[in-house]
Amino acid sequence: TEDFGLYVVNCFDTFFAAKALRYPALSLAHLVRMHCGVVLDKKHQLSDWRQRPLPEEMLHYARCDTHYLLTAYDCIRRDLWKSLGKEGLENVLD
Repeated sequence: TEDFGLYVVNCFDTFFAAKALRYPALSLAHLVRMHCGVVLDKKHQLSDWRQRPLPEEMLHYARCDTHYLLTAYDCIRRDLWKSLGKEGLENVLD
């Protein structure tokens, strides 16, 4: 995807990775619960994120929502490699 003058390669999408692994649910909340044992509060998932400045409550939500992302990524990437090999891992990279 090209946007803001940037071209992103090898973007790992947890949704498509979870789908390739046939996980029972594809949401970040499920992945974090499954791999990190943490239940995320999804209260602001559908909030209007265009507003500025963001209220403190929404900033807290965003911090919590991304805190476990790298740990979940490592676990999902490992599962992809074990289950589907290099090709499976490459298939979820954009």
